[in-house]
Amino acid sequence: MSGSDAMTGAAPADAMIAGGTPAPAGAAARIARIAGGWGVNIAIALTALRTNMLRSLLTSLGVMIGVLSVVLAVAVGEGARLSVMDSISTLGSNMAIVLPQPENRGGRRVSDRGRLTERDARAVLRSVAGVTAIAPQLRSTVQLVSGGRNTSTTAIGMTPDYGRITGLDVAQGRFVQDADVRTAARVTVIGPTVAGRLFGDLDPVGQTVRISRVPFTVIGVLESKGSSFGQDNDDLVLVPLTTARQRFASNLPGADDLAVLFVGFEDGVDLADAKRRLTRLLRQRNNIGRGEMNPFTINTTAEFMEASATVTAVFQAVLVAIASISLLVGGIGIMNIMLVSVTERTREIGLRMALGARRSDIRNQFLVEAAVLCVIGGTAGLALAYGCAALFERLADFPAPIGLGTALLAILFAGGIGLVFGGYPAIRASRLSPIDALRSE
Repeated sequence: MSGSDAMTGAAPADAMIAGGTPAPAGAAARIARIAGGWGVNIAIALTALRTNMLRSLLTSLGVMIGVLSVVLAVAVGEGARLSVMDSISTLGSNMAIVLPQPENRGGRRVSDRGRLTERDARAVLRSVAGVTAIAPQLRSTVQLVSGGRNTSTTAIGMTPDYGRITGLDVAQGRFVQDADVRTAARVTVIGPTVAGRLFGDLDPVGQTVRISRVPFTVIGVLESKGSSFGQDNDDLVLVPLTTARQRFASNLPGADDLAVLFVGFEDGVDLADAKRRLTRLLRQRNNIGRGEMNPFTINTTAEFMEASATVTAVFQAVLVAIASISLLVGGIGIMNIMLVSVTERTREIGLRMALGARRSDIRNQFLVEAAVLCVIGGTAGLALAYGCAALFERLADFPAPIGLGTALLAILFAGGIGLVFGGYPAIRASRLSPIDALRSE
């Protein structure tokens, strides 16, 4: 393609016809003409960018930083969502957690309302349809000592169903069994973090550990659950519920009071309906009248996930909004440079018009040039975002996934920024008078 051909914008279609190929008719002819025009505009844009390579790179820098910021914000938001989902999944699936809220006044309990007891737990298992298992729980912070090493952690008093509902399993040894609960055995299953602190490379199973000065035999080590939001899910010890009640739960007022109750449901159960039935039963057992507030809270895994999804979506939107400011600044930079480019190339514009280029050809030429600049900057920003996300995952141990959809959207958005912010310079160029443009110095 000659230089004059490139500048007129109509040369490709003419050349095709002149070359002996039958001229397409009707809509096909218009499509061929439009495609040829855009092809010429892209060629001119690339030539102009190559001519001013350094300026093009510097101009794209703003868009590159903008795309980098927005893509990383999306990736971090998605990583936060995945972390929350993982954290919830460590609690187990298809279950509800019941927390008592006893009526206290001046730091003292004023009624039995809001107590959660083992009798309540058995009533739930017996009366609420769809319940497969219950896991009453007691919790206490304890000091562990073994062989001159010590650490503090959370002791959880539980029953064997706790493992089934929450998905906990042992990597070594065995889990707490019904016989351990019946006999209030002084046995414990420890988390991997506790095992590492107390025993190092030694096999903990069969070792003795003193929990709050009471000797316990380690019967198992839990599978690792990792960490979520800075909380180590492996830093805990499990003991039989009855043992915990005898040794660590002296702060509870009742002989069968519970701190938490986990309720597991059958697969496919409507958790919202199950929660209503569970609430109705506990209100009856606490003699709660119509219009009175519940002295307990019940949260299902579905509610946890829904609430977490909402919070992370808002968090992600805020991050993207902040990051978009840098993209806006990049777009303004594109507009400035394109205005300078129009001024510098006024004679070129006049020459194109004198050779037959239409105003739409001039407008499209500068629009394409701005879009190409932004796509180049967006592609570079996307590549940097992939690198930063990988580094972030490695150094901070936090997921920052960038999906294919996000990558494609980033490139398209960068091109859109070019079209929006290149619009005014392009229109200004297309409205120049050919005679005045040719006279310009």
